[in-house]
Amino acid sequence: MKPVDRAHCGAHAGARVAALCARGMTIIELMVVLIVLGVLVSLLVAPAIGGMVARHRVQGVHAELLVDLQLARSEQAQRNGSSTPVAITFGGNADVTCYLIHTAPAGVACDCTRAPGAACLPAGAAQEIKLMTFARAAGVSVAASSPGSAPIKFDPPQGLVTPANVVIDVQSATRGQLRTTVSGLGVPTVCSPDGSIPGVRTC
Repeated sequence: MKPVDRAHCGAHAGARVAALCARGMTIIELMVVLIVLGVLVSLLVAPAIGGMVARHRVQGVHAELLVDLQLARSEQAQRNGSSTPVAITFGGNADVTCYLIHTAPAGVACDCTRAPGAACLPAGAAQEIKLMTFARAAGVSVAASSPGSAPIKFDPPQGLVTPANVVIDVQSATRGQLRTTVSGLGVPTVCSPDGSIPGVRTC
């Protein structure tokens, strides 16, 4: 329907203009309708899009985690004959969550929140293989529930995992959560505690 300027709607308006005036909309009314529609769309569509983006971020970080679990195990296997395990240490602070893949000789303490090359102390006692950090501001965090925040170790010679059945959570601050349990044999199983990830069983 063509908007009508009601400034032209007067006592001397023709029959056609009078009819339009009786059922027409002003430009201002049309703008109000469009604004209301825009608000409704933003309220209904934006959360759905935001949830989808959050789930994709969780899936991307989780895929990287699974690759890195295999990397840690393969790094241990490449050190055939070595008595030093390869470990993954998880951590975080107010700004980031993180994990570090590293060799784990006795007496070495590693913290993934430190700068690369200085994450393990005493310096030079362990090899830092890969460091991953995730800014909390990005909305995705990674955390492991190992006893006493102990690292996950792939022990020689078979690459068995200690402690067994460690739970690692990758989750969004809004929506989306994936949980990986690593068995003593190093086999990961995945589920979604909030049931938000399509194709993944709910924990």
